[in-house]
Amino acid sequence: MFDTIFIGTSGLLNHAKGLRVVGNNLANVNTPGFKSSQLQFYSLFEQSGGRPSQSEGARNLVRTGSGLGSFGTQINFRAGLEQGTGNPLDLAIDGNGFYAVKRGDNLLYTRAGDFNFNAKGILVNSAGDHVQGLENGQLTDISLDKLERSAPKATATVTFRGELALTAATPPIDKTLAGVTVLDANGVDHPLSLSFHNEGNGVFTVTAKDGANATVATGQIKFSGGVPVAGSNSLSFSYTPAGGAAAPLLLDFSKLVSVETTTVPISVASQDGYAVGVRTDQTFDADGLLTVQYSNGQKVSGPRIALADFSSEGALEEAGGSTFRTVGGAEAQYGYAGTGGFGKLASGRREGSNVDLAEEFGNLILMQRGYQASSHVISTANDMIQQLFDMKGNR
Repeated sequence: MFDTIFIGTSGLLNHAKGLRVVGNNLANVNTPGFKSSQLQFYSLFEQSGGRPSQSEGARNLVRTGSGLGSFGTQINFRAGLEQGTGNPLDLAIDGNGFYAVKRGDNLLYTRAGDFNFNAKGILVNSAGDHVQGLENGQLTDISLDKLERSAPKATATVTFRGELALTAATPPIDKTLAGVTVLDANGVDHPLSLSFHNEGNGVFTVTAKDGANATVATGQIKFSGGVPVAGSNSLSFSYTPAGGAAAPLLLDFSKLVSVETTTVPISVASQDGYAVGVRTDQTFDADGLLTVQYSNGQKVSGPRIALADFSSEGALEEAGGSTFRTVGGAEAQYGYAGTGGFGKLASGRREGSNVDLAEEFGNLILMQRGYQASSHVISTANDMIQQLFDMKGNR
C-alpha cells in the first residue's frame, strides 16, 4: 500500500506539470508566433515489464505498475492564424520556414514576424533580436546604413513632345521653349532654352542656350510624313554647366510631330537626371527582398531575408520569446522565400499563436481530473493503512 501512495504521488506531480503546460499555452493565446506544447506521459512498470522469468514460474504472471512519468513537452509547429497589422515591415510566412535571428552571439529561429528598424537602422523583432539576411551564402544583419541616401545623377537625355508648324512665316518666326531644366553630377539644376527655326521643307534648326543666353549647341532636325527622320531627330553635344564638369547631353526630338497648324505646344516629356534623395520608405516583397524608396523618386533593392528549414521538428527546442534553438547538433538549411520549398512572405501581416482554445480547455479538464484521481488513490491507500494500524491497536 505504500507503493500505491508513491504511485498516486507520481500522478499528482506529473498532472501538475501537465497543468502548468496547459496554463502556459492558454496564457500565450495572443502571443505572436507562439507554438503550443503538450506534456508527454508514460507509465512506469517494474523492470520485468509484466513477463515472468522461467525461474519465477506462474506465480508472477502479473506485474503491477509503478506510477506515472513524463518525457517532457512536445511542441506543436502548426501555423498560427495570420493577423493584419498595417505595418508594412511585419511579415507572415505563408508556408514552410523560420526566420533566423541573432540574440547576442546565439542564433535562434522564430515564426513571429513583427519587425521594425531600430535607431541604428538594423532590422529587429519585438524582442530586439537582429533579423538575418542571406548574402553570398552567409547570414548577415539587414541594415539601412548604406541605403540612407540616393546619389544624384546628371541628366544624359531630355525627351520632348509636341508639334511644329510646317508652314514657314515671312519673315520666319522662331518657336521657343524656355524652362528646360537639366541636372549636373551634383544634382544641381541648370536652365536651358530652345528655339526652333523653320528652314522649310520639313527642316528645323534647333539652338540651345544656357541661363546666361550663351549658345551651347545648334543643329538640325528633319521631318518626313509628319514624323522625324531617323538620324536627324536629336541634338547631341557636350554640355558644361556653370561651376560643373562637362558631360554628354542628348536632346531627343523623336516624339515631335510636324503639322500645318500646331495646337500642341512643345514640352519636356522626360529627363533622366535626378537630385540627391533621402530615404522615405522601405518595404519587403513576397520574396523577402528589401526595397527602399527615396525623395527623388528612385528605388533601390537591399538585402534579402533568410529563411531556415530543418530535417525534423525535433531539431528545435523553446528558447523563450517565441524563439527556438537547435538541439542535438541539428543544422539548418538556409534559403529565400519562394524558393526551394520555402513559403512566400505576406507584408503587413504576422503569424499569431497556434493555441487551440477548445483543445486546451479539454486538456485542462483532463489534467484536473487526473490530479483529482491521483489524490483519491493516495487518500484511499492512507485509509487502508490506517485500518491496518487500527487492527493492531484493537487486538
